[in-house]
Formats: sequence, structure tokens, C-alpha cells
Amino acid sequence: MRIIHLPLLFLLAAPAAGADREDFLMGSVIKSDKWTMDRVRDREIFDGNVSFRNPRYNLKADHALYERKARTWDMTGAVYILRSFDDKSLIEAKCDSARFLEGPEESYLERGALPVRMKYTGTDGKTLNGRSDRARAENRTGLMFFTGAFALSTENLDIYSRKGLYDRNDRTFLIEESTPLAVGKREGYDFAINSEKIKFFKDTRDIKFYNNVTGWVKDDPRKPFTQK
Repeated sequence: MRIIHLPLLFLLAAPAAGADREDFLMGSVIKSDKWTMDRVRDREIFDGNVSFRNPRYNLKADHALYERKARTWDMTGAVYILRSFDDKSLIEAKCDSARFLEGPEESYLERGALPVRMKYTGTDGKTLNGRSDRARAENRTGLMFFTGAFALSTENLDIYSRKGLYDRNDRTFLIEESTPLAVGKREGYDFAINSEKIKFFKDTRDIKFYNNVTGWVKDDPRKPFTQK
């Protein structure tokens, strides 16, 4: 899972007339039902069916506000983000509101009635799903923070906690706070394990448990256990 890095998408050129605008430097097309340039406050307002598209990104929202001096984007209402990569992997995110800071290269995603939801699809077609109340990405450090009702799921594993941290540098999730719980099925057995901290390795999908480890592991009667 790569960190979602959105601010660099929004290095926009000066606006042209009308509600549609094309950024030739970044190859991005911006559309909305209504576009307003507030020259007094030096900001741009997009309302209704807002979309940002280029070869790598597809973003949608009901409303968007760009503060030109602060170089900050605020998007609200059914925010959808699709980011594709050269290796054919992709990541999707859905949330109620999002803020993108171009200068420090940081992104903030917030829940509404539904949590922040993310889905990563790897080159092998396997998916990794996550949700939380809030998410914050720091592109420069390669870190992404998840807080509030955090959950991480694969096809045979679910992890629950109050806090998660993804480190792009070693490609791991560190899950902690509120006694993290991992429930899953591996070849030949089922398990449910609590510990103070859980580390999940994105590529290998290995799991490590740290401190006060409790729980159970049992054979899955539906499938014979084969020791490797």
C-alpha cells in the first residue's frame, strides 16, 4: 500500500473562464457545475459534480474550495479518490471531507455518517481494505496515520483497534491502542489473538504480536492442516 499523495495533483495554473479548466502542466482536467473566482479572498470555489482527472488520479466531490495563498484544498460531500500506479496497482478512498496541503504535502480525510474507507488492489489482484474515523498522510515522511475505530481486512484476516500507522518505508502497519484484536483463518487453522501491539506486513501478509499476547488458535475442521 502506497501513501495517498494528493497535494501534488493540485499545482494548478491560473484559471480560465468558465466552470471547466485544464491544467496543461499537470495534464489535469477540472470540472464542476459552477465555478467562482473570489479575487478579494484569493480563492476558487467549485460546486456540484466536482471532478479532477488526469492519467493517475480520478477525484470527485460535491464541493471544493481552493485557497490560493495557503495552497490548500478543502473538498466536502461524497469525496472519492482513485489513484492508479505504473505497476497496475491502485488505491481507492471514500470519505465525507478531505483537506490537502500542497506545501507540507499532507492529506487529511474525515468521516461523516460513514467512516473513511480505503481499498488497495495489488498487482496480484489481492485486496486490502481499511476504515477509520480519520486518516492523515504525510508524503515526505512516508507515513499514514489512522485514528478512531480502525480496521484492516484481507480475504482471510480482520484486525481491529483504535489506532493504526502505515510506514511506506518498511511497508508495514503498526496497530495499537484499545487492545488490538486479530481474527482470521490461515491454512488449516483459525485464530483470534489480542496483544498490546500488532505489526502487519503488507507484502507477505505476515503478522507479529507484541506484549501480553492472549487468545486461541484451533484447527479448522473444514480443511485438513498441512504443515509446511
